Amino acid sequence: MRLVCPSCGATASAEAWSNDAAIRYTIDALLQLPTPVRLQALSYLGLFRQGTKALPWRRALKIVTGLKDLVAEGTVYWQGGETRPINAEIWGKAIEATLASGPKGLKNHNYLRKCAWEMAADLAAKMENDRELSRRNKQRHEEPRVMPESAKAEIDKLKKQWGE
Repeated sequence: MRLVCPSCGATASAEAWSNDAAIRYTIDALLQLPTPVRLQALSYLGLFRQGTKALPWRRALKIVTGLKDLVAEGTVYWQGGETRPINAEIWGKAIEATLASGPKGLKNHNYLRKCAWEMAADLAAKMENDRELSRRNKQRHEEPRVMPESAKAEIDKLKKQWGE
């Protein structure tokens, strides 16, 4: 019996799907992806097909491993912009947006990274606001500084000298 992957077009016998190491490793890597990414990953793999050719499993493994590494970083960078924090939910939405735009024959994850970087702007702004609020609150709650007695004496001396 021959099985065909509906997303990437890879074909193989049922035995090959369980015996081939590249297939097992690819499935294992897919299962390690966070849920929002995993739900979109097979469809995303389909974008890497070249024309009507099936996507080889070794290539699929490389793509999924690269995707797993991107998601695990926790940040995303795009061409000269700042590095932005990102989470699995945004990666999932970025894959969804990539799928919706429908590019075919992708060679790498750059298109996805660009979409993710643009979507991560809101998260980066929120995190910066939280950091700033935390910094302000910390300053408000700090103990007031006590002026040393020697400084007080020096100020009193200057006041007398200037005639106050």
